[in-house]
Amino acid sequence: MKNTILHGIGLALSASIFAISGPVLAQGEPQSGGTLRVATYEPLCLDQNEGSSRNTQTALQDVYDRLIYKTQEGEYYPWLASEWSISEDGLVYTFTIRDGVLFHDGSTLDAEAVRLNLQRWVDDRSANGVPVSSVVAQGNVVTLTLSEAHGPLLHDLSEPVHGIVAPSSIAAFSKEERCAGGPGVTIGSGPFKVIARTQGQDLILERNDAYAWPSAAAQHEGPAYLERIELRFLTEDSVRVGAVESGQADIAAGIPAISVANLEANPNLQVLRTQQPGIPWSLWLNQSHAPLDDQRVREALRIGVDYPSLVNAVFLGTATPAYSAITPGIPLAYDAGQEGRWSFDAEAAKALLEQAGWSEIGADGIRVKDGKRLSFTDLTATNWNNQQRELFAQGIQAGLAAIGVEYKREVLDFATVDARMKANEYDLVDTSQASGDGATLLFGAFESTSLWPANTNWGFVDNPDLDAALNAAVASADPDEQGAQVKIAQGIINDNAYLVPIANPQVVLAASTKVKGTVFSSSGQIGTYYDVWLEQ
Repeated sequence: MKNTILHGIGLALSASIFAISGPVLAQGEPQSGGTLRVATYEPLCLDQNEGSSRNTQTALQDVYDRLIYKTQEGEYYPWLASEWSISEDGLVYTFTIRDGVLFHDGSTLDAEAVRLNLQRWVDDRSANGVPVSSVVAQGNVVTLTLSEAHGPLLHDLSEPVHGIVAPSSIAAFSKEERCAGGPGVTIGSGPFKVIARTQGQDLILERNDAYAWPSAAAQHEGPAYLERIELRFLTEDSVRVGAVESGQADIAAGIPAISVANLEANPNLQVLRTQQPGIPWSLWLNQSHAPLDDQRVREALRIGVDYPSLVNAVFLGTATPAYSAITPGIPLAYDAGQEGRWSFDAEAAKALLEQAGWSEIGADGIRVKDGKRLSFTDLTATNWNNQQRELFAQGIQAGLAAIGVEYKREVLDFATVDARMKANEYDLVDTSQASGDGATLLFGAFESTSLWPANTNWGFVDNPDLDAALNAAVASADPDEQGAQVKIAQGIINDNAYLVPIANPQVVLAASTKVKGTVFSSSGQIGTYYDVWLEQ
């Protein structure tokens, strides 16, 4: 069987905007040392096989190394895998694991350690829908065999969620202990190691002085420049902004739109922006029980609120109105033809609800049918509640109330949200998802068997035509074919009002002008700190 050897082939699956607002400074010669202080959000779990999020992946991306590295431009580079090959039929992936890699506890990262991690992904997460039939280690080679072709697999394995955890940690600690993490528990092989973890407060990382195996995309070799990284968990937007403005933080994540202009005018700061690739901030509509099993009700929620005006008023140029299940941050997958498929029309929304039998108006202005009020509970996690979404939700509440619909939004800790999702105790879920691969995203969010917790089909969508398009997309290794199928899927999702897309967000960070070497990752978040340095 003929194999194709891949080293650093650019598939150009994503291309996002990278802009620095504020003074443009010469980078100069990188300097070693210093502590980078980051005002950010708390990760969900320090063993991502047990639970992850964008914030989690950003926090842990330099603790755990991965098989391959993917740039924001879509190029793949060797990392723990010095080379890899894919069989002609797309079913057999062979990874050669580089020599000399050590975990933070001094144990060797070998092919068996990689196999163990991939097998956990298969056993515990059903490989997130990837049809893995076997994972085998022999010598320094790991062979992953699929039962069906899955084109996005390289992208999947490049994501921080697939960082390799030390087998010693897996053997010695429970899932709960690894999730809480801390020194001696959270053990990877990355350029930084965990030296302190205080839940609800911070995660402290220290340079791994033995590090000598960066990805081929890195800008230098050997240990990282920074001596220490302090990730401080600050949930309030104003507190994060205040920390970077006052010099108490060197980087602040999740900058709210209202603060951008002032930060751009500050000569000591730089504002970093990128278009977030992925699924826009949206409402997933749970069709597994009434009344959202009625398409007329779903369509009424989509046109009954002036979402574009709210986007412009709340996000102030840091987001654009969304009309599709993919953001423009994935150009090959985004279907611009979906733009303007619908528009705000309160009267038409009311008519749809009346056609669906919700014609009676109660004393409080909320529609009633068979004695039941037309009321929806929207569920989201504290970790997902950023970019002034609570303020925006007030606008949704007012807009829906005007057409006779009660809207309640609950922002809860992730453990509670997870339990509620597993029990199917919700009507709506609001969040966004970040990734540079549209096929993987939509397959996980809308394919009929991709239910929580293995994947994120929170709407319980079950559409054979949509399944066909999504399965064709993930089966293809051709970016153009993937993009074509993902565009078909976007049309079907809109035709059936399975999702209410709201906003295509930007990722906005603020940093001291002393911070050099920052990049964005393929999922649109701030990338590795390995090449970051501080001007002394």
